[in-house]
Amino acid sequence: MSRITFLGSRVLAAGFLVLLMCLPFASLAAGKPLEVGQKVPDFSLPGLEGGALSFEKDIRGKSPLTVFLFMTTACSACFEELKEISDFVGKNPGKVEAWAVAVDLRGSQTVAPYRNANSFRVKYLVDPKFSLPRAFGFNYTPSLAVVDAKGVLLHKKGGYSPNERIADLLRTFLK
Repeated sequence: MSRITFLGSRVLAAGFLVLLMCLPFASLAAGKPLEVGQKVPDFSLPGLEGGALSFEKDIRGKSPLTVFLFMTTACSACFEELKEISDFVGKNPGKVEAWAVAVDLRGSQTVAPYRNANSFRVKYLVDPKFSLPRAFGFNYTPSLAVVDAKGVLLHKKGGYSPNERIADLLRTFLK
């Protein structure tokens, strides 16, 4: 086998691998970002405990509201929002399920120690490729998405405003 053929087959194999890695997000990445009122398509991301979690099978409908906070462990604003979300979940058991979607490049190597050091009442998904936040139309952290039990996007916001209270926002959707 010539060197060119060998390199070409390696490039082809690498391209195929990249395509396979993107398939779980194909329905999310295609077209425009999700907008309020739209149903969130199924997606799959790894959890910290290992194995992929599916939105339809493992997340949607487990409580009246599901909150996704797209965050990084180095982000102080993300920490503040996680703290507020965690407090709200603790005061409203069974009404809200919260997910921190960590986009740290080192994945669970960085996120697991962060989770262990902080006792937030959230579950963690790992998305070092930033695929899910982009599907919602976000380009930075923190960003927040609120979804109802049927999987419909109720609210989304990018950025952090210290005067905005996530608890006040979530209460409006629980009425």
